[in-house]
Amino acid sequence: MNEEDPNGDNAVNLAELAGALRAKRWLIAKITGFFVFAGLLVALFSPVEYTSEALLMPEMKSSESSASDLLKDYGSMLGLGDLGSMGTGKEGTISPEVYHKIVQSLNFQHQLLKHEIYFPDSDTTVSGYTYFEDIRDWSLLELLVEYTIKLPGKFTDPAPPLQLPEWLRRQFDEDAVIELSTDELKVIKEMRERIEIELDSGTGVLTVSARMPNPVAAAQLNREVISMLKDFVKSYSTQKAKEDLAFAKMQHKQAQQRFKEVQGKLVSFLDQNMNLATAKSQAEEQRLQAEFDLAYNMYNSISQQLMEAKMKVQEQTPVFKPLQAVNVPTEKSEPQRILILVLSLLVGLIVSFFYVAGQNVYHNISQES
Repeated sequence: MNEEDPNGDNAVNLAELAGALRAKRWLIAKITGFFVFAGLLVALFSPVEYTSEALLMPEMKSSESSASDLLKDYGSMLGLGDLGSMGTGKEGTISPEVYHKIVQSLNFQHQLLKHEIYFPDSDTTVSGYTYFEDIRDWSLLELLVEYTIKLPGKFTDPAPPLQLPEWLRRQFDEDAVIELSTDELKVIKEMRERIEIELDSGTGVLTVSARMPNPVAAAQLNREVISMLKDFVKSYSTQKAKEDLAFAKMQHKQAQQRFKEVQGKLVSFLDQNMNLATAKSQAEEQRLQAEFDLAYNMYNSISQQLMEAKMKVQEQTPVFKPLQAVNVPTEKSEPQRILILVLSLLVGLIVSFFYVAGQNVYHNISQES
């Protein structure tokens, strides 16, 4: 076919390629069979995993009042002036979009690994760290990867954990710095991959899932993740409200003490001046009565504010409505053997096709040269 007939060249090339594929169908079958066999080994010897799921509807209740409102209310009564501008606005709340970051944080994972889990297979209750380090049974595929691909890393000395000097440690708060060993970081990395949190932005439904080699252990881990997440969000969301409550209690105690002192002075004066009707005694009585009324009104007002502060803590406490409780899975989530075999078959066909096509192109180029 000449160069002026490109369509004819395309037809010949496709015909040659089809002929090459037919001629080497046994080679294609061997390559595809190899990939299918490799996929079968992966499907049979991959570790068995179970995934527990729970559906939650997080509901954040916030109040428009804050510490600035209390300071404003108390400031005028206590002679402190207008302190409302010192507040920070609305109380802090955590958006559900941040929950994933919370669970993946080092502090959260470190605390989670301390939680004890019951494993029916070995009839033992141990922490997550102990299980992954000492008890967990490795699958054949995991052992193969550990002693082939990851083997060079076993000959290098792990970096020792950073030890902060005592003088520097005192500069930080208790939870400001976390020190972890290399083994702990390794286990945390694996645990992170076993926990997933997804938020449906349309419905607001939160899906929390945990994966473990045992169905009961998976359900326990998922329950603990949800419990720790609730505690963290509750503590953060109510922090400002609790600070307001503590401030209200302090002011209430001071107002109560002041009220009792003024009340005692008035009662003592009346007892000692029952029969006196001088202008001086009447003026003193009026002064003490006015001081008593002011103290009473202040005490009564702060008592109401204290009740409101207590209610605010309850209002700021987030609610997680369970749509689906933590389940104990009955079916394996991994390995998905059928999917692995189908993918192996497709990969084998694609690799064999490009191999034969490449050989055909190389053969044509060699003949032209």
